[in-house]
Amino acid sequence: MNKKAQNTGIFAGIMIFITVIIVIIQLITPIKDQINDARSPTKLDCTNSSITTMQKATCVVVDTTLFYFVGMAIAGAGAFLGGKFLLSKLT
Repeated sequence: MNKKAQNTGIFAGIMIFITVIIVIIQLITPIKDQINDARSPTKLDCTNSSITTMQKATCVVVDTTLFYFVGMAIAGAGAFLGGKFLLSKLT
């Protein structure tokens, strides 16, 4: 494979990575609103100290949703970009 085709593949990977980052930034606010709604006193009531252990575990899972969503999206885009880069170096 020639050098120009390798650079094009890496450039396309970088564009996809940037697109994923933009999508993540746009989705953070609606996801955070859903998390706040789920944790409200009318739903899970996570601020109440007398809730059951299962409700506390559910609150923890809901709290970590945004972190895992953003982390998995960045890791996936980074893996895609890294795979493009490694494949271009191997061929």
